[in-house]
Amino acid sequence: MPLSAWSSEISPERRSARLKLMMAVALVGFLACIARLVDIQLLHHREYARMASHQHTTRVRVEARRGRILDRNGYLMAGNRTVAAFQVFWPQVPKGGEAAVDSFVAGLGDLAVVEPGDRCGGNMILAGAVAFDTAMELAGRGLPPGVSMVLRQVRTYPMGDLAAGIIGRYNGESSEGVERWFDDELSGEDGNLYMGRSGSGKCIMIDPDADNVYAVDGTDIMLTIDARFQCILVEELEKALEEYGGAWAAAVLVDPRTGEILAAGSVPVRAENSSLAMNHCFQGYHEPGSTFKVVTYAACIEEGLIAPDEMFDCSKGFIEVAGELISDSHRLGVLGRDEVMINSSNVGTVMMAEILGDTTLVDYCRRLGFGLKSMVEYPDESRGILPEPGSAGWSGVSLAQLAIGQEVVVTPLQLAMAYTTIANGGILYYPRLLHARLESDRWIAEKSVVRSTPFSTRTAEVVRRTLRAVVEEGTGTTAALAGVSVGGKTGTAERLNGDTGYLSAFVGLVPAEDPNFVLAVIIDGPDYVYRWGSASAAPTFARMASRIISTEPELALSPVGEGTRMIAAVTE
Repeated sequence: MPLSAWSSEISPERRSARLKLMMAVALVGFLACIARLVDIQLLHHREYARMASHQHTTRVRVEARRGRILDRNGYLMAGNRTVAAFQVFWPQVPKGGEAAVDSFVAGLGDLAVVEPGDRCGGNMILAGAVAFDTAMELAGRGLPPGVSMVLRQVRTYPMGDLAAGIIGRYNGESSEGVERWFDDELSGEDGNLYMGRSGSGKCIMIDPDADNVYAVDGTDIMLTIDARFQCILVEELEKALEEYGGAWAAAVLVDPRTGEILAAGSVPVRAENSSLAMNHCFQGYHEPGSTFKVVTYAACIEEGLIAPDEMFDCSKGFIEVAGELISDSHRLGVLGRDEVMINSSNVGTVMMAEILGDTTLVDYCRRLGFGLKSMVEYPDESRGILPEPGSAGWSGVSLAQLAIGQEVVVTPLQLAMAYTTIANGGILYYPRLLHARLESDRWIAEKSVVRSTPFSTRTAEVVRRTLRAVVEEGTGTTAALAGVSVGGKTGTAERLNGDTGYLSAFVGLVPAEDPNFVLAVIIDGPDYVYRWGSASAAPTFARMASRIISTEPELALSPVGEGTRMIAAVTE
């Protein structure tokens, strides 16, 4: 019986041929695997590593948090809001990957700033300001190769224009005001984080094995500004311009015991093109008018040149100086030393200046900081103009003009700081906007620095008493406050330049006998009927001071340092 095909045996020759074939196929496969591994690991390692990285991790650039700006009570004046930007770097998009990018753009919807299919040769922003939660959701779905997400901070200003003149603004490309002055401290160092993704493509955590560089946040700073007082000054200045007219108005509130600036308002806040306007408190300048007479008066007392009972004959109503006539607004008769100030007599003040002499008067002006930058922490500060005896601009009438606040230009801050020397017993501090820095979770306070000591405590006391009389019975009665003693001086000046005509000013001390604050108010170019300091600046001062005291009643009785405390502990 013949054998079936299934039971037949394979000849040794055929079996050997089959084994050789199988070995050859296996060898070819093995060599192909080796070649593929060489291609992946050696020849195209970077490309495949990049592809693997895109499949499992997402690189996120993290912008450092810019330091916060707080007021002296811890109120936020400038902070941050985290947003994200998505961008594509087209050279990193693999061939055929354009469709994935277009699909991602389509998924952005209204957030996208480009259309699907848009191309460029380099980097392209796909979405610029995506809310943090939305951005993390989008990134969690997985980003196409070549697309990256960048977290950045958008600056926020809770007080808006009420504090814009002080804080300024920051947008990543430019900065103004305090934002500009303290930029190095507020800025941090950006970082890069790698977010790991699961097999589903969702981001789950930061990859701890990646080369992560964590962002270093900027330093928080606390200003001397009290946000409550800042609001009061700006609001009242805006009302003053509406009521009295004028080109601009400014006010500076200072703690005379430290030189700290508690508020500084300048309106209008914005120019016609909506950009921030000049801050006249620091950057502008004006003729101080009769508010400057305090310098002549105090200098004469300090030098011991005029006795308390000395009399000045102002009955003519004018005085001739170098062929020019300087007159009073009306005839005042024979006045005592203090009555010259109480009645704001130009004639009597010029007589005092002639006793004092030009060199001595200018020296006191300089010691009070006029003609010099105050060194406040604010960019582009003006130094004003102080004429010098013997210079090309000095004439035979310059001494008389300087004594009554003409031929000299000052900033509202300089004027306020000069009055702080009267308020605190004769010391001129450098003005400050920085109250403290946050270092290692501790607030480190700044210290006040004495610039000069122009007057003795005795001189300052005499001048304070006279300034109180100015408000109680002289030209400053419209600055009076019910139940609170006020000292101060009015001023009316004709502008040396420009076409705004007159300038109305008032500088006051509250309370008069032991001042807790000095407030200077300037209104440039009020309507003619309001040109006098008593008609516009002094009433504005009274409204501001009344609201300030209502907000912080202790200011009418005790030092600012005891009445207005920071919420955070401060270590010197």
